[in-house]
Amino acid sequence: MSKCSSNSYDLKLVAIDEQICALLQQRKEVCGHTLGFPSDEIISEWAQQYGFDHTFLAIFFHLMRREKYYNPKVEPTGFRHYIPVLQTVEKGGRLYTLSSIRQYENASIVQLLVDWDEQQEPEQTIQQKLERKHLGLFIDESYECQIRGTRGSNGHESSTFIVTPPLPEDIQGFDFVFTQYEDVFEEKPTGWAVTIHG
Repeated sequence: MSKCSSNSYDLKLVAIDEQICALLQQRKEVCGHTLGFPSDEIISEWAQQYGFDHTFLAIFFHLMRREKYYNPKVEPTGFRHYIPVLQTVEKGGRLYTLSSIRQYENASIVQLLVDWDEQQEPEQTIQQKLERKHLGLFIDESYECQIRGTRGSNGHESSTFIVTPPLPEDIQGFDFVFTQYEDVFEEKPTGWAVTIHG
């Protein structure tokens, strides 16, 4: 029986490992932009059925959730022009604005602006300020949306998303769904979401 190490690879494994890659791709296509995580009961059942350690399988599925964070970060290049949008939605005493989209040769940049009256906001504890929620953007299955960052000051905040491939010139009929999550994996929605129509 051949032994595998970092310096050797049994070529008899190539076909099996390729099947694993194909199944990972199939899994991603089936579940769309949310990969999900099997319950402890399901993982325990599989561990027993296939002779794996429960923790090992849990780590394996946990690692799959992080796949999108290993994708190369797209740097927009070749600025073309702006697409004016000028759409605003009011929700919970805040204004959410999609003013324009920056078009590049290889991507689009979508920026969500949030404005509110800070004097009407309830006082937050330091712990509440540290428990920052994560914002995600979903357009449809054809587009990958990566958050570039969020910044702001009292009464104003902006979040920037890189969308690939570039959006079409005519975005009429497109829905930009901004959803708040408890986690960076975008699997635990807080129940808050706002949709801005193109």
